[in-house]
Amino acid sequence: MSVVTISRQLGSIGDLVARRSAELLEYEWVDKDLITEVAKEANVPESEVEKFNEQSQSAVKRFVHGLITPSQSVPVPPAMFWGLEFPYEVSAALLADDAALNEERHLLDQRDYLKFLQATVNCLYKRDRTIIVGRGGQAILGELPDTIHVRTVAPLETRVKVVMERRRIETKKEAEEVVLGSAKRRSAYIKDNYGIDWDDYTNYHLTINTGKTSEEMAARLIEQAARHVDTGESGT
Repeated sequence: MSVVTISRQLGSIGDLVARRSAELLEYEWVDKDLITEVAKEANVPESEVEKFNEQSQSAVKRFVHGLITPSQSVPVPPAMFWGLEFPYEVSAALLADDAALNEERHLLDQRDYLKFLQATVNCLYKRDRTIIVGRGGQAILGELPDTIHVRTVAPLETRVKVVMERRRIETKKEAEEVVLGSAKRRSAYIKDNYGIDWDDYTNYHLTINTGKTSEEMAARLIEQAARHVDTGESGT
């Protein structure tokens, strides 16, 4: 079975493509928000954790939760073996890449957060049948077998339009600043932490221009690529 990573330009609807690909392949899909949500929930009282377990319906969410949360049978969370201190608290600065929030105090600093994130992604890789959206999945898993690294791109005008609609931004100028700012931060994040060029097409198996393909077509391309890996026809 394969694992797909999707790196996307803001406004290239990579998240929607990921969800549709997961539906077609019957894979789980994981993005930054889910990993962050679980990390936050690891810092709540045991009674609340029990409620979380009762309410959770996502198998992959339960899986990630189990990586970092103590249980009655295993009082020490597996994350302790990664050298992280428990409990964890992920700051808004790490989630939003917002320089203005960098002074906010948090228990899980940048280096530990990266260690946590990398370990989580590698555990998801071993679990397989998963689509991982963003957070440098293509760099963390790199040349590992049975992986497909995808990049979704789109013309600037298209991305600006999408961001205006999805974030309810009124002016093109403001939306363009958001799009370009996001690209700059994501590129720097990948370069600083993994030493690779976010825009280098050689880091990906597929680069899909969603300005010229529909969400469905993009998802179908990923589905076909993943099925070829599953049958041993990837050639990698």
